[in-house]
Amino acid sequence: MPVVSAEKEEYALRMNKYLDTYSKVLFCNLDNVRSEQMHNVRRAMRGKGEVLVGKKTMQKRILQIRADADGASEIDKKLAAALVTENRLVGNLALVFTNESVSVVSERLREFRVQAPARVGAVAPVDVTIQAGNTGLEPTMTSFFQALNIPTKISKGTVEIVSDKKVLTTGDKVDSSTAALLQKLNISPFFYAVEVQFYWQNGMLFTAEDLNTSAQSIEDTVLSAISALSAMSLATGILTEASFPHAIMDGFKNLLAASVESEYVFEEYNGAKLRKDVKEGKVAAAPAASGAAKPAAAAAPAPVEEEEEEDFGMGGLF
Repeated sequence: MPVVSAEKEEYALRMNKYLDTYSKVLFCNLDNVRSEQMHNVRRAMRGKGEVLVGKKTMQKRILQIRADADGASEIDKKLAAALVTENRLVGNLALVFTNESVSVVSERLREFRVQAPARVGAVAPVDVTIQAGNTGLEPTMTSFFQALNIPTKISKGTVEIVSDKKVLTTGDKVDSSTAALLQKLNISPFFYAVEVQFYWQNGMLFTAEDLNTSAQSIEDTVLSAISALSAMSLATGILTEASFPHAIMDGFKNLLAASVESEYVFEEYNGAKLRKDVKEGKVAAAPAASGAAKPAAAAAPAPVEEEEEEDFGMGGLF
């Protein structure tokens, strides 16, 4: 039986304690994050959660043991399946355990981001564009810009960049020439922080993009879907729960139109007054659907009785 060191036993106890205590786990990328940033993050998380770093093989082993244990919970099994079986627990990740709101913790972590220069060999996390304008560099630097295909001119004894030039695209590796150029221009284009890559909550794994989902965005999406369903239902004549209120309203408008055109008066929903107001022109009729009717309307207002047939044809009284 292999001997487990006291250090590994302590690490396993700590991770198991965090898994039992906290319901949410944020998996954060630590690439290019400095030790001072990590110290600040740990201080900021005091009372809100715990930060755990270490070898991924050890973490996977702990998760798998929990999932295989007698009486293992469904959460443990799902977590092991998502991270171990699907091999998501890789790379330079820190595990942030918390019971706080994930969006709040993510914003707190982002407060400790640090601006950094573009070092040779680093992977650009964002696009980098050099803005047009005077660089303040001597004319002897013109050849340097030409080697990088950056259009320049001499203005007031210094090099001026004629137009914006993108020098890095997200995912590019920074070469020595680009790094030297950005250094000469005193540009530090990158920001590094403890960034959430994905997170575990309520037995499910979410991506970093899900952090941008708010209650308002969900409501807007649902309302948009209901509106589209209502429109499709009305267009096809297939009655649904979404289109039912609109169908009832259209039916009422048709009844009111029939009442105006005939001598029949219904008392429901103040039908008598509505009929009277339409007859007397107190209620504005819907604009004519045909463009050909507009010149005639502009020349002289037609009597209400002459417009009623066209206006009420599709139930568009108002």
